[in-house]
Amino acid sequence: MSHRHFCDYEGHYWDCEGTAVRLFAPEASVCMCLNHGVPMEEGDHSECSVELLSCPAHRADHMRAMGYEPGYTVEPRDQDTEGSPMFKDEDGIRIVGFCLWCNKNFYSMDEEELHTANDMADCPVFQELKDQHFMPPVLEMMLEDVRLSDDEAER
Repeated sequence: MSHRHFCDYEGHYWDCEGTAVRLFAPEASVCMCLNHGVPMEEGDHSECSVELLSCPAHRADHMRAMGYEPGYTVEPRDQDTEGSPMFKDEDGIRIVGFCLWCNKNFYSMDEEELHTANDMADCPVFQELKDQHFMPPVLEMMLEDVRLSDDEAER
């Protein structure tokens, strides 16, 4: 059973058989549903988001356009097959993102959509602060960490 990607370099859809080589990756990896966080070959994902990914015919041209020779790879920082630790919760479970307001982890895009629907009705922190023109608390902490790092680098 195949699924579709959209070639973001030449602007066309292309069919994939379950694994694909992403830019800068040393080898093909399993295609995961962006909405559900499971392999595309598990279930029907015909209504789900389509991954933007250069097709095999245009990958080399895309690499050259970005200033890299075809075949250039970057080894992943985290060698496990689940991907970067940046996309895992504190227990090591894969997440697709988190809320910058309340720091809730999202384990699927459906969960994120429910949380952010209806003016973020399910986010208690956003609801409390939305009329006070505050920046999201998690984002404020991240920016403060960057400011502290910049101050240390200047010393």
